[in-house]
Amino acid sequence: MHTSVDIFFNVIYNCGEKFVDLFRQDNCQILLARWANIIDKRDERLEYLRVFSCIFVVLGHIANWYMREYPDIAMNSYMCGLLLNGICRISVPIFFMISGALLLEQNIDYKKNTKRAVSMLIKTVMWGILFLLWDYMYLGDGYSFKMLFAVPVRVHFWYMYVMIGIYITVPLWQKLVGGDSKTLLKYFAIVFIAITAINSLLHSTKFTVSYDVPLIGSSCYAGYFIMGYAIRHYIDEIKIKKWICTLVLAISVTATIVLTYYFSVRERTHIEIFSDFRSIFVALASMTVFYLVMKYGKFKSSLWVRIMSKHSFNIYMIHVFFLDILQQNIDVTTVNAWWGTPVFLVFMISMSLAVSWFYETLKGKRPTII
Repeated sequence: MHTSVDIFFNVIYNCGEKFVDLFRQDNCQILLARWANIIDKRDERLEYLRVFSCIFVVLGHIANWYMREYPDIAMNSYMCGLLLNGICRISVPIFFMISGALLLEQNIDYKKNTKRAVSMLIKTVMWGILFLLWDYMYLGDGYSFKMLFAVPVRVHFWYMYVMIGIYITVPLWQKLVGGDSKTLLKYFAIVFIAITAINSLLHSTKFTVSYDVPLIGSSCYAGYFIMGYAIRHYIDEIKIKKWICTLVLAISVTATIVLTYYFSVRERTHIEIFSDFRSIFVALASMTVFYLVMKYGKFKSSLWVRIMSKHSFNIYMIHVFFLDILQQNIDVTTVNAWWGTPVFLVFMISMSLAVSWFYETLKGKRPTII
């Protein structure tokens, strides 16, 4: 009769065998051959954008950890956090643009779209329950399953809720951009940028608008989603000089950093409104980077990029566990951000990737490298 300990070690042993088996020469050749066969079906520009956005999300959370300790943190550490945060804010908008670029190119398929939305809903519930249990068992926080449907369990969970809504409405967006929609998308881009700029100005002055413009007034995320498709689909027809894009990017990132610094120092507390995803500076920086990569990006296929890309969703979800562990055991005010940030980043990315890989192996699947 096997004890629970025997069963546990048998599971570990079997997973270890599978993991080692992946790196035997014949298996590596098979995997690389399969990878080569479908490589042309993927847009390497989007793969690289997804990987860098994933890394930037983790980096941004580390930067926020430092910045939210202001004014109890050393100014040079706060400045490091500001600089990195200003650069990393493009990550989530780019995630939305990648989704739009991929999904809106597809033909309308109501059945497939429903499955996609239901799958995202199930993932949200399962991850939410896992985080509720983690908060209760590790952080000692009380929990209620009602919270799962009222507010996001964790701050980074809002992305899941938004994507469920977008997935549900994908056929509507596909119909909107179908056919000869160039003029319509040009109009949408102008309105999106204008409304985002106006909302940013009003938001910074704490002026509240009672009625929002439909589709883009109350949320910028659908706007990013559609702009991702528009930029990629009409990339050959968009003629914006590289130096203009570089200038817009530099001004936008600088404005985010400088405005946040000025008002934070003035108020003696960290101010986040200028790094909000609804900020015109964040929007311009995000769309500019997406355009530059789509227009000028020439990337070689990379096995590690493929691995990171396929595990990016798991890394996005898992890294918060390790962030919790760090925050519970380290007083960040005593760690200089200039060397602490890269150490924390490598730790969180590598551990999250390892857990993701182990989880996929435990399920009996080969690591998703293709």
